[in-house]
Parts: sequence; C-alpha cells; structure tokens
Amino acid sequence: MKLALKMPSLSVPRHWIIPNWQQEFTVRRLLMLSVGILACLGVTIVGSASMSIASADYNNPFYFFIRHLVYMLLAVTTATVAANLPLSFWDRWWPIILLISFVLLVVVLTPLGRTVNGSARWIAFGGLTIQPSEVGKFAVVLYMSHYLVRRQDQIRSGLKGVLPAAAIVGGTIGLFMGEPDFGASLVLMVALFGMLFLAGAPLKHFAILLVAGVSGAVGLAFSAEYRVKRLMSFWNAWDDAYGTDYQLSQSLIAFGRGDWFGVGLGHSVQKLFYLPEAHTDFVFAIYAEEFGLLGVLVLLLAFYGLIQAGVRIGSNAMKQGMLKEAYLAYGMIFLMLMQTIINISVCMGLFPTKGLTLPFISYGGSSLIMVFLMFGILLRIDTETSQAKTGVSA
Repeated sequence: MKLALKMPSLSVPRHWIIPNWQQEFTVRRLLMLSVGILACLGVTIVGSASMSIASADYNNPFYFFIRHLVYMLLAVTTATVAANLPLSFWDRWWPIILLISFVLLVVVLTPLGRTVNGSARWIAFGGLTIQPSEVGKFAVVLYMSHYLVRRQDQIRSGLKGVLPAAAIVGGTIGLFMGEPDFGASLVLMVALFGMLFLAGAPLKHFAILLVAGVSGAVGLAFSAEYRVKRLMSFWNAWDDAYGTDYQLSQSLIAFGRGDWFGVGLGHSVQKLFYLPEAHTDFVFAIYAEEFGLLGVLVLLLAFYGLIQAGVRIGSNAMKQGMLKEAYLAYGMIFLMLMQTIINISVCMGLFPTKGLTLPFISYGGSSLIMVFLMFGILLRIDTETSQAKTGVSA
C-alpha cells in the first residue's frame, strides 16, 4: 500500500521576496533619509572648508568643526523634541513665539546687537550667538498657518482678508530690513505668497499682492548703495574681480576647479583665504570644488527628496482636513526651498550676493537649529496625519 505524502507548500507571498517599495519607502523615511544625507555632507564640508581660517584665527584647525558638531547635537535634540510634541503645543504657544521673535528683532537693533560686515543680525548670548531673523521667519509662518484657517473665507473672497496680517508681516520685514537682511525678507515674502496661493486667494488678488511684493522688493534693492553695487556686479562677475566682484569671481573659480569629480576632500584651494565665508554663505562653492559635478548632483537629489517629502506631508494633511498643519508644512518647506535656491544661485552667479546660509549644510547655530526644528515639526505632522487617517488618537 502506497502512502501519498502531501508535502507542505513552500510558496511564500510575493511581497516577502520583492518588497512593495511604495509601502515600505514611506514619506517619513524619505524625509529622514534626505535630512540625514544633507546633515552628513554638511558636517564633512564644514570641517574641510573651515580648517584654514580656524587655524589662522584660533590656532585650532578643528575650532569651527567642533562647534558645528555641538550645534548639530543641539539641532538633532531640538528635532527629536519637536517630533514628539503634539501639534496642539504650537496652537497654544504661537502668540508667545511670535512675541518673542519681535522682541529679539528689536533687541538686535540696539547696542546689544552684534554687528558683522555692516549688518546687526546677531545677539551674543553667553558663548553662543542668536540670529533673530531665523526665529522670525519661522514665527511668521507659524502665525500665518493659523491666520489662513481663521480667515479662509475672507481670503478667498477679497483683499480685505489679507490686510489684517499685513501689520504682522510688514512689521517683521521692516525689522529685517533694519538690520539690514534683505535675503531673509525675500525668503519670507516668497514663502508667504506660496501659502496664500495654496490657501485659495483669487488669482487677480494674488497677482495684485505679487506685483506689490515685487515692487517693494525692487524698491528695497535700490534703496541702499551697497545693494546697487551688488546688483551691478551680478551682471558681470569679472569686470571688477578684485573689488565688488571678488566673492562671486572666486566662487566661480571654485566651480571651475571642481570639474566632473572634484579635486578631492580637503584639497580645495579657494578655501585658503581666497573665498570669504567659505564655511558659511559660500560653502556650496567649496563643496562643488572638492566633490565636483557628481557631488553636486547628489546634494541636489537630497534636497529634492526633502522638498518632495515635505510637500507630500502637507498634501496628506490637507486630505485629512488638517488645514493648519498643511499650511504650516507648506510654509516651512517654502522657507527651506527658497533659501536653498537663493544660496545656490548666489554661489553660481545666478543671483546677486545675499547673506543666506545653505539649510542643513552651512556652519551656523541658529540656522541649523531652526531648520532641524522645522524638520521635527514635519515629522510630527506626518505622525498626526497618519493617526487621523487610521483613527488612532494622539
């Protein structure tokens, strides 16, 4: 008698072997991966770009590198706290945050403000310095995310819905220009225009606001002699290469030396006192010199992942009816996007010189901590959006 033995099936579900990347590679992971890549590249290039000036000024080639690591630790801690704070915290405390930002912006214009290169943008606090404009940009975007929800019907019906916010926005930009900080003013204005557009402001009214904003920006650009010189030098980077065009011409030389694959980490020549602000405003030029076009593409791809993830987080929040959270996500992403575009454009000679850092990359405590704070809030928005979608309470 033959026994028919039935062997157990060895087949396994297909997704065990070939994972479904649309499910596995979530928006959250894309955001964290992009920020992680940018942060690592930032630590690497700041350490390389700052060694010469740190050795000359402080007799310690790792002076700025160590401080950047400390700032990075504070920034990551800030992001971790923000990612675990319920969004109701920001609903409750945004008026206080906005008030604090105004106080800091006023204090920086007093003798307590620290003036560097003709601009009073920093407040010395112990061994650290605070840049109030970084706090101010976030505070106004936080305020506008609440304002757009409260006045949504009025904003969609006419300009009267926008006018009450003009005092806050105009006052903030006025304080920015008092420092002066034209770059921060431009970044904030573009971010707010983007938020208004997504809030459903009528196109004709939006066009009026856009024309008014552009006119104001042009007026501010030509209101000071040094800004006019920057605009003129922008048109031709080589007509005064040792004068008003010095920074831009040295930055372009760095790009030229980088070629396809770069000169190698630590082998930049432009960081040897040729290019000013090599570890802050013009760190992207040093990065391009040492890592070449291939490295630049990797950096741009990481920024694209960051923006893509942030936009999708805002879109997901809007689908769940979480308008405040959606507007806040969009506003923060607009801030990062515009600051990235302007900084890179300045280094490549596509935009007049502005004192703006490259998010997640440049040396600077205030800017680094604030972008990581926004990163943490984006993670929290994604968390609470997922909870709202699945019906799980926070």
